Amino acid sequence: MTNTLMIAGVSTNINSNQKYKIKKRLQKYILKKSNDADLKLFMEHKKIVNIPDSTLLMDENIKWYKSNADGCYYIYIFDMETTEVSYQIKVNHKWDEAVITYVENTSDITSMITGPIGEILFRNHILFQHGIVIHAAAIDWKGKGILFSAPSGTGKSTQAKLWRRIKGAKIINEDRPAVRIEKEYVYVHGTPWNGSSPKCTNCSVPLSAIVMIEQSEENSIELLKSREGISRVLPRCFLPYYDGELMQIAMYNIEKIIDIVPIYLLKCRPEREAVELVYQCVK
Repeated sequence: MTNTLMIAGVSTNINSNQKYKIKKRLQKYILKKSNDADLKLFMEHKKIVNIPDSTLLMDENIKWYKSNADGCYYIYIFDMETTEVSYQIKVNHKWDEAVITYVENTSDITSMITGPIGEILFRNHILFQHGIVIHAAAIDWKGKGILFSAPSGTGKSTQAKLWRRIKGAKIINEDRPAVRIEKEYVYVHGTPWNGSSPKCTNCSVPLSAIVMIEQSEENSIELLKSREGISRVLPRCFLPYYDGELMQIAMYNIEKIIDIVPIYLLKCRPEREAVELVYQCVK
């Protein structure tokens, strides 16, 4: 069984010898015609998966290993209850071919494509497509993309919703949009990964501004210089800290994006005046 998805301009081919059902969140990204994909995934099952002795712990349920023998990356995801391996992902060094192995009693293989497996593969592959995934809320206002970024709970989704209510903007993604450089322009794309928010749209628009948010009793906005812009944006990006080569690519992409797209610091309250300040910058 084969399906091809198009996410942020990246075509992903999913091939499996087992039947599976595409989750609702991914259905809007399905291509009717299969073609030569940018990222190729093959899914298979085994009774048991063994892990090598040398591993790097990413978090309590995911372990990471890079083989010196074949140059491939191996990612292991564990069952939270049994602590046994549920999935092994083998990826080549360009992150464009992957084999996902799941144990036989794993009940829902496609939930992992919409969850951590799919997200890890996509956000590392998009680095090679001049892109990065950012922790932000993205909107489309009259064909202009605006990103609102901040630590969780600061108000990025609130600003996006204010723009929807006051300016009629469309919400692209409230948590994990992708940003790519395409022919000297920067575009923001919707992805199916959006944290706990139900808001995700399969669309893309040119990115006009990245707005970093701070809560404040008074509303103000300022254009940031490149150095401060990088220091503000960098912690909000999903970065491959576990691999030096991938980090170099990610840093290059971020620097190029910031060279093109203005970065603003918005100190604000959740009210109309904050919307108007950003509006004056992007209108």
